[in-house]
Amino acid sequence: MFKWNKPLAAIDIGSHSIKLIQLKKTGKNYHLQHFGVMPLKNESIVDGTIMDAGAVIESIRNLVQMEKIKTKDVVTSVSGQSVIVKKIRIQQMTEKELAESITWEAEQHIPFEISEVNLDFQIMPPPSDDDTPRDNQMDVILVAARKSKLDDHIGILSEAGLNPVIVDTDVFAIENEFEINGEPDDDDVTVLVDLGASAMNINILQHGTTLFQHDVAIGGNRYNEALQDEFEISYEDAEALKMGVGFTDAYGLDEVLPLLVTVSEELCDELKRSLDFFRSTAENTTIKNVVLSGGCARMKGLEVLFGKRLRMPVEIANPFRNIHYNGKVFDPEYLQDMAPMAAVGIGLAMRRMDDR
Repeated sequence: MFKWNKPLAAIDIGSHSIKLIQLKKTGKNYHLQHFGVMPLKNESIVDGTIMDAGAVIESIRNLVQMEKIKTKDVVTSVSGQSVIVKKIRIQQMTEKELAESITWEAEQHIPFEISEVNLDFQIMPPPSDDDTPRDNQMDVILVAARKSKLDDHIGILSEAGLNPVIVDTDVFAIENEFEINGEPDDDDVTVLVDLGASAMNINILQHGTTLFQHDVAIGGNRYNEALQDEFEISYEDAEALKMGVGFTDAYGLDEVLPLLVTVSEELCDELKRSLDFFRSTAENTTIKNVVLSGGCARMKGLEVLFGKRLRMPVEIANPFRNIHYNGKVFDPEYLQDMAPMAAVGIGLAMRRMDDR
């Protein structure tokens, strides 16, 4: 009777770690039940492609065992170059009519063979204050994901003994998280930026609706590569330096900081190019702020550098802001430190089995 409302366990498979989160909803409030992170062996996943399935499966199993998760039903997400999220404008029609014609519509906008992708869509309601003539047209969010990408994710979770019942996208998961933690004004335009290891996802929102979405194939690995090249150190040592620890006499803060700043400016300039393109296509639209999430967003001072370079407010996402939790079970300082990495997982954990 209550099967469809039971909470799912969220599994966020990243390039360098697996995150597991489970929430319990009571009324309008969410309560944290489980939160765990399990590192992955280096290069288990490269540029979003699973290279060492055995290592990923083992990490998922260990994480589930560590967190003592009772449910086998999980929600996960995909992202990267194999996933396209695009806002399109088409002739007005019913949801049923669009479902019947979505393949044809997708062929006009998706650079993949349609037979190789799974499609989904969401009809967007027009903003209540939008007086722009629509000529009987409507906006639709079109999602296309390569079947091979989905099969890899589903197969990995199944091999780990889990039952994936929902496969979302990272961009929509972060949107979900932002809805309960962002607290924007109605007309605010906010940029959600997820800084992953191999890619940067940019999602511009207004009224809870995506105005623009873009993936840039550059991420936190760029820091590691620069540090490895300069100091001839391992990936793990470079990761420590990136996060502000592991300094030695050979490579102290004075030597490391200029490299980190240079790469940060490179990432910020990529973001700025996307924002400039958006502004060129959306006249009279003013961006209010930027919210950074993902593993790279844990770097000290990154939001300050981005804010100065973009000349607008930039903050670090805190997906636990409006999540209730027991301070005796979960260390508040640990949650604060890990918060940027949890944005996708929190958004996924808000999903329920009867969601579309």
